[in-house]
Amino acid sequence: MPGIVHLLAGAAIGALIPNTFVMMIVAFFSHYLLDFIPHIDPATFAAKERPYTVIQKIGLSVDVVLVFAFIISLFLVKNTNANIFIGAITALLTDILSPLEEYSVFAPLHKIHRFFHWDERRAKYWDWYITGLVSPIAVSAICVFILAKYT
Repeated sequence: MPGIVHLLAGAAIGALIPNTFVMMIVAFFSHYLLDFIPHIDPATFAAKERPYTVIQKIGLSVDVVLVFAFIISLFLVKNTNANIFIGAITALLTDILSPLEEYSVFAPLHKIHRFFHWDERRAKYWDWYITGLVSPIAVSAICVFILAKYT
């Protein structure tokens, strides 16, 4: 899933679960659950041996800008529940730590991530491509609804 979807899901979890410890566990594992759902992100069509295309770089850049804009907005909104911020960051933690997966301490996280991650090769078939476009939008809409209702 794009980072913004993980961030929104973590924020929604933070809004729903008042116990910070439990919320962090749920938010962390929500990342794997969301990656299990068919989706398309910039890495979907990336060949492992080739660099990203211009379109993939644009998609990744837009995702990064949206993530930072959302995080900044959490600071600008008065009375933002700390759990919302903590949940958002915790849900994104797997992607934040992904550059460190080559180190043995983080290797188990990579194995778990690959185990749960939707097989992106299926996205190259049209029916999965449509599903892969719709699912991040639907999850984001649900999370925005939860945030609007419970904050």
